[in-house]
Amino acid sequence: MASKTEIDYINRMLDECLSEDGLTCVLTAKYIADQGLQALLECERVYGVENLYLNQNRLSWRSVQPFCESENFKSLKRLYISENIASDKGAKAIANASFAPQLVHLDLKYNDMGPDGGLAIARSDKFKKLQILILQENDTGDDVLIALSENPNFSNLRKLNVYKTKLSDKGVKALGKSKYLKKIKHLNLARNIIRLDSALALANTKTLTKIETLLMYDTFIGDPGIEALVQSKRLKLKTLRLT
Repeated sequence: MASKTEIDYINRMLDECLSEDGLTCVLTAKYIADQGLQALLECERVYGVENLYLNQNRLSWRSVQPFCESENFKSLKRLYISENIASDKGAKAIANASFAPQLVHLDLKYNDMGPDGGLAIARSDKFKKLQILILQENDTGDDVLIALSENPNFSNLRKLNVYKTKLSDKGVKALGKSKYLKKIKHLNLARNIIRLDSALALANTKTLTKIETLLMYDTFIGDPGIEALVQSKRLKLKTLRLT
């Protein structure tokens, strides 16, 4: 439970960080920490926000969990909570959050997540409206990408960012065969240990044919992989970044 002093402090911050219409709250890099998020839960002014920026605030699962359990953020559509320390426990809370069914954008970049937290997200049945998912720079690995590829609840996903998430060809090959991620237009696979097989899996995909932007720089697909992507008859890429 937050103290009156902490709640008053957050309310003063909201004077600058909350939009006039009450729909957007930008607390990026305010370093409010767990106590600040706990205090935010007591501020009725933010209960109607649709866009909430909590990036770079040293937030751990200790505040993320009660935030996710709160019933006061049912209007939330876009959650930016990157560059914190939510960890697997925080990811599990988000996967079951009361506001999860309304989310269209979820940014979890760089949050000290591993396979357990990633799988909680990837196996959730609550993200049917989600269009953008950012897992960048978490050590989630292949099993998370495989689970995402096999989960029909992510069928509205348009953008998937798994940059530097310890992927191998195993995960990308599963992605290339996904029946449920057909709407993806923007895919970031950069800085993973993926090779020619990954490039071939995407170049020959029968399902991910709507991809317009593909980022695969700092990988190991080599010249044969590059050629396969450029010459692909399945993909109609507008942007292909390899360096």
